[in-house]
Amino acid sequence: MTRLVEYDFNWHDGVLVDLQFVHFGGERPEIRLTVDLYPDTDPHTERRRYLCVGNGLARFFVKGDIPELLRNATSGNIEWMRMDFTETTELVILLLFGGYLEAEASTFTLTELNS
Repeated sequence: MTRLVEYDFNWHDGVLVDLQFVHFGGERPEIRLTVDLYPDTDPHTERRRYLCVGNGLARFFVKGDIPELLRNATSGNIEWMRMDFTETTELVILLLFGGYLEAEASTFTLTELNS
């Protein structure tokens, strides 16, 4: 498991596979994004599946057009994904084909999932 802030590049042409909000009844709500991303900038590399978890979710904004997201899933419904951070929070922004997702949490981790 790697903190997302340790990555030094933005992703594009990824696929948002799943989106979950969990632990809303507890003290540490989370956002979980399952995404298929290119792991590097090599044009011959294929996408890999990752779980991106925002722990201590402070706020989120989601707007989407489901038919547009589904239509673009194969070619990549994530136009780009980037991360900003301050001393106390991290912010993940996904510009989607047919939508937008922004989430702020204490930390974000990225774990590669077995295919």
